[in-house]
Amino acid sequence: MAVDQGVSTAQLRLQGEIVALLERCESLRSERGRTMLVSLLSDVLGEQVSLEGSEVHLQLLGLVRWCCRHAGGLRGLVDCLRLLDPNAPEVGRLVELGDEWAAFRALPTGDWDRLAKALRSVRLTEDPFEERRELRRLADVATDGHCDDLPARCRSVWSLFLHLADHNAAPGALLPAMVLVDCLAGRIEDSALAAELRRYNWRLAEKFEVTDLVEQARWRNETTTEGDDTDVVHLVFEVDPDPVDQAKVVLSHWLSWKGSGWHGRRRGDAAIRRDDLEAEVDRVIAELEAELGITPDAERVSAIVVEFALPWEMINTAVEFWPKASPADVSVPLAVDHPVLVRSLERTRAQRYWLVWKQRWGAISAEAARPYWSRTNGGWDLTGMAVDLNDTSIVSLVLSEPPGDRRGRAWHEAAMAFRAGIPIIIWDREDCSTSHFHEAVTRLFASGEVRRLPDRLAQLRREALLTNESDGPHAGRSLAVLWDDAERVPEPLTSGWGSQGGI
Repeated sequence: MAVDQGVSTAQLRLQGEIVALLERCESLRSERGRTMLVSLLSDVLGEQVSLEGSEVHLQLLGLVRWCCRHAGGLRGLVDCLRLLDPNAPEVGRLVELGDEWAAFRALPTGDWDRLAKALRSVRLTEDPFEERRELRRLADVATDGHCDDLPARCRSVWSLFLHLADHNAAPGALLPAMVLVDCLAGRIEDSALAAELRRYNWRLAEKFEVTDLVEQARWRNETTTEGDDTDVVHLVFEVDPDPVDQAKVVLSHWLSWKGSGWHGRRRGDAAIRRDDLEAEVDRVIAELEAELGITPDAERVSAIVVEFALPWEMINTAVEFWPKASPADVSVPLAVDHPVLVRSLERTRAQRYWLVWKQRWGAISAEAARPYWSRTNGGWDLTGMAVDLNDTSIVSLVLSEPPGDRRGRAWHEAAMAFRAGIPIIIWDREDCSTSHFHEAVTRLFASGEVRRLPDRLAQLRREALLTNESDGPHAGRSLAVLWDDAERVPEPLTSGWGSQGGI
């Protein structure tokens, strides 16, 4: 069988560099130190590891070759060396070479050394903090939002590539490391370097028989930095009730920098008492604001949109007026500083209806998009409503009454909306029959495209906060909007309690 000369060269180069670093380690210059290293390694890997011969170079070469042939061998070698000599200056470089070896074995190619040189030359920005942020964004795109926070050593394009090479591809998706290379080729200014990166990717695609996925390249539009949406941060909370103890919930939250598509990073899951929800939400927001405040591009963050995925039993909660602490120990409503949106926990769990949901979400940009007012007269005809909601120009439903328990009319109307994929549901938390509510809804839809409705809703709420109770009713105090963005669907907490009820 023919051996790729480039593959052999890269393999020998990596093994040679690792051996050279081990020879430089002060703790391995003695026979006692080398014997202790292989003894530790035998314990870690669960099989006997030994040194061959008496010459130091040959001993270490044999050890490295053995580790390269065994899963986890190099990683175990570095961990044992760190235990043997915690202050060894060679450990950091050995970690990188171990990562490179794992990546090389996952993506073997004769172009490896040329690819390594090319990726090491790429700098996204001169600012290390901004570089880290850009790397995180690229990792989110490459893994379709499933990459946990990056390890501290991921501070360059090259180290990110090595990290992603250890990630498997989702069904029907390209390897994350290949997505990263394609994204880089699309944004660097050096056309020759970009062409070289694309050639590398194409040869790998041919090797793995995934050229069709490279041609589709659905991720390419997700790495652009133009427009205001890239500066909008989405903080998504999910409240999952305990099925046994109604006083307890799991509060999960995600952070996404993208204006469209789901590229969120799960930031935490907290099992808390329901009475502590407001305080925990305020704590998370405070930590996020502090984190964003020390970034170099803090002034570019135009808004933090706060979203709550709530179970039906909590959907009528006025979360936009939950308190947000201030330095003067006087709280202000969330709506003062943030657009606040409500989502349906039931819908995010009911995958049966995701297809129609995503199809209807695509229609909200249409000029003819209009709300559907639930019938308030002539009986309760859910079948007739289901027929009406099949009209694809309908993207929003106005409830005939505020949400209550699941025996009420509002739940059945909402269930028909979920069934039809209607992404937007509107109601008044107190009374859906008042004239000021009807006028406010009409004005929200008449003032511009539907996609900007959350911005108009945020403004309406701020206007309401400027009025006094004596001024009369203001729709901004009680108007609620369920805004289920089908492009941003957080993954469920697999170990959680699961949503109550269903659609």
